[in-house]
Amino acid sequence: MFPYIASLFILPLVVSGLLLLLPKTAARVLVIASSVALSILSLYLFLNVDEPFYFGLPHYVNEIVAGADILLLLYFGWVAFRKKSLLVGVMSVLQLGGLLYLLKTMPAAESMQFMVDKLSTFMFLLINVISGVIAIYSLKYIDEEECSSFRKKYFLSILFWFIAVMNLIVSSDNLEYFFLFFELTTLASFLFIGFRKDKESVNNALTALWMNQIGGLAILAAIFFIHYNGFGEGTFTNLLANTGATGILLPLALLSVAALIKGAQMPFSKWLLGAMVAPTPVSALLHSSTMVKIAPFIILRLSPALRDTPVATVIIALTGFVFIAAAIGALSQDNFKRILAHSTIALLALMIMMGAVGTPVTIVAALALIMFHGISKCMLFLNAGILERVFHLKQSSDMDRLGEIGPFTSLVITIGFMSLLLPPFGAFIGKWMSIETLGAMTADKKILGALVMVAVACGGAVLSLLYFKVMGLMIARTGESDKLKFEKTGPIFSGTIYVLIGLIILSIIGLPWLVTEYFAPVAATSLNVNEIPVLTEGWNIYIGPIKLPLVPLLIAFFLLPVTIITAMFVRFKNVDRAKEYMCGEKVNYTFSSFYFSTDKATPYFYAAGVLFFISLIIVALI
Repeated sequence: MFPYIASLFILPLVVSGLLLLLPKTAARVLVIASSVALSILSLYLFLNVDEPFYFGLPHYVNEIVAGADILLLLYFGWVAFRKKSLLVGVMSVLQLGGLLYLLKTMPAAESMQFMVDKLSTFMFLLINVISGVIAIYSLKYIDEEECSSFRKKYFLSILFWFIAVMNLIVSSDNLEYFFLFFELTTLASFLFIGFRKDKESVNNALTALWMNQIGGLAILAAIFFIHYNGFGEGTFTNLLANTGATGILLPLALLSVAALIKGAQMPFSKWLLGAMVAPTPVSALLHSSTMVKIAPFIILRLSPALRDTPVATVIIALTGFVFIAAAIGALSQDNFKRILAHSTIALLALMIMMGAVGTPVTIVAALALIMFHGISKCMLFLNAGILERVFHLKQSSDMDRLGEIGPFTSLVITIGFMSLLLPPFGAFIGKWMSIETLGAMTADKKILGALVMVAVACGGAVLSLLYFKVMGLMIARTGESDKLKFEKTGPIFSGTIYVLIGLIILSIIGLPWLVTEYFAPVAATSLNVNEIPVLTEGWNIYIGPIKLPLVPLLIAFFLLPVTIITAMFVRFKNVDRAKEYMCGEKVNYTFSSFYFSTDKATPYFYAAGVLFFISLIIVALI
């Protein structure tokens, strides 16, 4: 099994190096072939890894990792000096000081550095399939970017290097290794966001750098307190083995802080919103399958130790607040990518919340949300790039003719939003299970359960309003054209979109199988139990006490999604549009949406987020 796992680390690194050297045609072939190979490898591992697989590296690799940590932090310090960023400089000094202290005082690690289980292979599949689609899409997108040919190669090279790092981070058991890979993802976000080198890109890249460095500092502090409290080596395995021990909550809280920052939860959401200035494949890469999914991954990994603790209570309250606050923030946006960014933050909050609740049903819900959100958001962001490149549109308010000039793109965007909102799509199932479980939680934690239920319900309603607002633009038309003709966007753009649509359709058809054979085994591994009772009987799926009736879902599918899609293609041929009292004169009409600002509320949202983060540490110390 080790050679296949190692291939997920080595292959993208080799491809990353070759892309800097190969000519354009050979690079295209390599990107497509390696993307397919990584997807196949990850599928093979998911199907064949049943028990946790531990493996280690020679001791001298620990020295290499320590050296890489130091060099990386020195590079961050150099960036701070060159860009005159005080915050990056302060974070770099604190991280470097903490790392050197740990390297000096802590004994050399003796345990295995890596552990691959069902949760890891679940993440492998998501990372490599979705990132592979994004890499192929990037071949055309970056080819049209206004930069040198070397910069185009450099972009693709960083993309594959980033895939390797993501595969490594979800395999790491040793927290020192995890820290290195966590900070490498921070480096990747800095390089990606600042790719275009204009002033706004550089400033946003620096913001992403110092905010994520706080997460790295939290990981170093967690390693220190694990050692200080005598829990042995700093590994996820040791943390879970000492569940309930005195002093264990502080390292759990610190690792949760790192997760919440990487997941762009308020007040650290600014770094992810600022990432919208980067090329669109970067937005897809950060939002859908990779960077931000580290957040729910960490919480799921720690879920057995977090469950029913004060730390989990604060995380649930924080993410409930962020869910509704981010949804409100999204409703006020006009820029299409910023709408997607705000909704990503909201849905990440829901995934993290479900991981912190830690019941079998909520873990299944979190996994369903992670997977289906990854597919849907990837498709939406890739279409944002098509809107930008083909139709020269960035604002959703300018899309009121998209149903006429780009009916296929309009259809795909509508499907993407519906897959996040309506039955029988998987994201809806995840939300349904979340609300069912939160309702049951009110029996034990009445105030918290009630408040979180209200937040989730209101946030879901706001997101529904947001999605329908954008979908309304997709079906709106000026009435100037009665002909329906799908636009041509090129084989790479259209081919990647077809793959994602196919994945969504397969997920609908195979939902019972996915729940029983895909999500439930991963959830059982995460909770360290033999199995989670899942049963498909008749037209119902039973997950513990939760029943999912399939017939109402199918009826809702025909009443809602099919109706909306059909409305996009209704045409009134040879008809003049006229208004009352206009003597039958022909009138050109348009539809538009309204927007309102939540800028005045944003500082209060951030202040509330700061209070939640402070509370997270306080409850761990009590």
